[in-house]
Amino acid sequence: MNSDTLQTPYFYIRETGLDTDAAILKEALSKNWGPNHLVGYSVKTNSLPWLLQYMKGQGFFAEIVSDTEYRLVKKLGFDNAHMIYNGPIKEKEIFNSILLDGGYINIDSTEEPIWLEELSAAYPQRNFSVGVRVNCDIAALCPEEVLVEEEGGRFGYCYENGRLEEVISRINRLPNVKVAGLHLHSSTQSRTVSVYAALASMAVRIAEEYNLELSYVDMGGGYFGGREDKPDYRDYFYAICKELRRKFDPTRTTLIAEPGVSLISRATTFVTSVKDVKEIRNHSFLITDGSRTNLNPLVTRHVYPHHMVYVDEPEKRPVIKSQWVTGFTCMEYDRLFEIKDGPAMKPGDKVVYDTAGGYTMCLNPLFIHYFPPVYVEHRDGTLFKTRDQWDVDEFMQKNYIEERDFHE
Repeated sequence: MNSDTLQTPYFYIRETGLDTDAAILKEALSKNWGPNHLVGYSVKTNSLPWLLQYMKGQGFFAEIVSDTEYRLVKKLGFDNAHMIYNGPIKEKEIFNSILLDGGYINIDSTEEPIWLEELSAAYPQRNFSVGVRVNCDIAALCPEEVLVEEEGGRFGYCYENGRLEEVISRINRLPNVKVAGLHLHSSTQSRTVSVYAALASMAVRIAEEYNLELSYVDMGGGYFGGREDKPDYRDYFYAICKELRRKFDPTRTTLIAEPGVSLISRATTFVTSVKDVKEIRNHSFLITDGSRTNLNPLVTRHVYPHHMVYVDEPEKRPVIKSQWVTGFTCMEYDRLFEIKDGPAMKPGDKVVYDTAGGYTMCLNPLFIHYFPPVYVEHRDGTLFKTRDQWDVDEFMQKNYIEERDFHE
């Protein structure tokens, strides 16, 4: 199998790219904190089964936020003890199973303290440890940060209005349940190192204020990765660990990271081809077999890192003032980016979208075309198709045309 002969569109994962960022992450954690750390890969970011198996092979835990993700990672061989269960809506049976088996739970709802009270009463001979997700005012801590939402984050228990203190006090009243961890995941658009340092300092403040002896601090995800123009794990964890060491002993407190996009973006591209060139009045439109639905289903992005692969020498082509790269759908908004003063594109040229692995693959909708195939380039250069192109048979599964076809 040769990548030059693959039929577009498709996602392409380079295993060596994954190796690079996994190694940078492990080195950053080991150098700045020592061996007492663990990584929970964010399953929601890209739940491709081959990729989850790769992360398992790296020794990473599965960070899950739904019962569906739980069933998937169980099917792939993750033990309950190697899971971190986050999110605002959890399933009680899974919640209990993971706690009973020694996995990690970061509570983040009104009902979870009730479940803990019930579990405490049902297993008085057992001791349980849980984490609590913290919601703090990032805008006040870091006024220069660009927030994801103007109102701030909606996850976790609010520190400023006392809800965090209430839930910690409630858990502390249980004789066999301990607040063992703080979960500090918080999303910003700018993802600066300073915001992670500020979050680490919040962990120190909260532990001191509420007299907590923490077994772990979970810094969540949201890091940049795979980009030469942005900070990487070495920058983030130097700053994080510097703050955490003011309070916590690295031999007694585990540092947890939950990366997603930063682990896989460098390694993954989405490859498309120009299928047609249309000249309409003063505009040139390049019709490709990819789409915004493959790369930006939420239609929020305006920048798509990319590079071109030409079928012949581009320097021998005329220069075109403006060419719009568009998708295959019948929606006018399916326009990706403009090429200004570039060589005239022609059918057969490829537009390759870089850093296309995080969220894009798992958010692809079943719109007009179904899921594209995924190829993995192994370390030795061989290619492996890890997912087939979805077709009508895959789309029709679990669908019923007539009532007699349905079976409970």
